[in-house]
Amino acid sequence: TIPAGSLLAMAPVSSRLRYAPQEALSVGSLYPGHSLILVGQGATKRAFEQKASGFTIIHLAAHGHFDRFNPMFSGVDLEPEKQDDGRLQVYEILRLRLHTQLVTLSACETAMGSGYFAEYPAGDDIVGLTRAFLYAGSRSVMASLWEVNDRSTLDFMRNFYGDLQKTDEAAALRQAQLAMIESHGRFSPPYFWAPFILIGINK
Repeated sequence: TIPAGSLLAMAPVSSRLRYAPQEALSVGSLYPGHSLILVGQGATKRAFEQKASGFTIIHLAAHGHFDRFNPMFSGVDLEPEKQDDGRLQVYEILRLRLHTQLVTLSACETAMGSGYFAEYPAGDDIVGLTRAFLYAGSRSVMASLWEVNDRSTLDFMRNFYGDLQKTDEAAALRQAQLAMIESHGRFSPPYFWAPFILIGINK
């Protein structure tokens, strides 16, 4: 199956991340006519499950949670509905059938896998959000190793997707990191640009 759309970007209002909607809109503006931007109450888990398989790139700007006791319940918080809490969890992602080149998890600790007291071994080889999206069909996943800064991530993602128009994911990630470093501004320390890592097949 060939995805019909270029980009699906989602930013739920319930996350209360001040710059997440702007981030989703900013990323979406780079794919005019071929993107679906769901911001606020439209950014539900149901919408994601219905639409995700039709896009080459998926960008989720939301809160992420790592469950160290049972990583299968780690997830990304999308917009809740009357009969659904909105949390897209690992075990649900494993059921999806995606056809994406890249899933970007612009949320906290989304690259983590297993845990100290979990029944699964430590590391992401067994279970975690990244492994779940790869299993579901994404060729690569960009995720975070710690809590990310809402404002700096807006700049980082603008740079990343701008470079992605001209090069591959790994090179775009490197260029976005270098741009933050070379800015010599308040977001130049590693805390702001280092959490994002790329996992999967680059080509």
